[in-house]
Amino acid sequence: MSDDVRESLEIQAIACRRLGSAQYAELLEALTAEHLAGGLVRDLLDGRSDRPVHDALPLRLLGAVHRIALDGRAPALARRYASCGGDGGSIAVDDFLAVVESNRAEVERGLGEQVQTNEVGRSIVLRQLSSWLAGKGVNEFDLLEVGSSAGLNLNFDRLGELAPDAARCVERRGSDPFPLDPSDDECVKRLLSFVWPDQIERLSRLRTAIDVARRHPQSVSRASADDFLRAQLATESSRATVVFHSIVWQYLDPTVRDGVRAAISENGRRRDSARPIVWARMEPAGETADVRVTIIDRDGRRDHVLATVGYHGQEFRWLD
Repeated sequence: MSDDVRESLEIQAIACRRLGSAQYAELLEALTAEHLAGGLVRDLLDGRSDRPVHDALPLRLLGAVHRIALDGRAPALARRYASCGGDGGSIAVDDFLAVVESNRAEVERGLGEQVQTNEVGRSIVLRQLSSWLAGKGVNEFDLLEVGSSAGLNLNFDRLGELAPDAARCVERRGSDPFPLDPSDDECVKRLLSFVWPDQIERLSRLRTAIDVARRHPQSVSRASADDFLRAQLATESSRATVVFHSIVWQYLDPTVRDGVRAAISENGRRRDSARPIVWARMEPAGETADVRVTIIDRDGRRDHVLATVGYHGQEFRWLD
């Protein structure tokens, strides 16, 4: 178990460095060394999760402490966290651990919470998909997003510019086992806490998306992905239906994945070509994510590898 926790810290450090957060990468490397030496980090994290990599245990720790800093209760960290007006410099691991020690109960609660990023940079996938669908003769569609978090990406067409001839989203709904309410200040603080503090552009995009969501609230049901899709896709629709998820598949239990596949396939086969089910997903494929699309109707199934894109929505590159 201790080795698994240390591996999760090492993997997350590599990911942060690759995705542009040198500050968090250095901190995680220092926390890995602290874990190896024993003491607070090992005591705090060991035994916390049976699957520390899968559960993103290091991000839960970082998010819990970031939330304290955003709340104005960690001045030593705030001097370094750009999200709090700091200089973006290296974080002294002793300063970080001092905040953990003095807020132990709160940090432990944070370690029990799901990571909720709701990365709005990924909304570019839906905007590009809307243009691609128009080229396939789809003029209107309904959107169902699973793993919606706070539902911010349901407003994808309000978060960036759509092509003039793009297909139009008519109705939109989302689901998440642990949905967050963007009108609730505590939920907003939680969303902000999971953005890496030296990535100001991501924080700015998130704050903009939260403002948009407060003006244009969307429905996000508390439900598993398979239950949500079974209920929603059983309803007759006069339009195409896009089922979308981004960096979600790896977190679903195998039985839920099977249920998602079955709901999409069974309901898609009952639809004519004018109103197919379009299963669009942005999921990991090494250093970038693949954007894959499957169109299902009575005529069968057509699979497309549409594009590659960075995990935060950067560098979208068409393949199809």
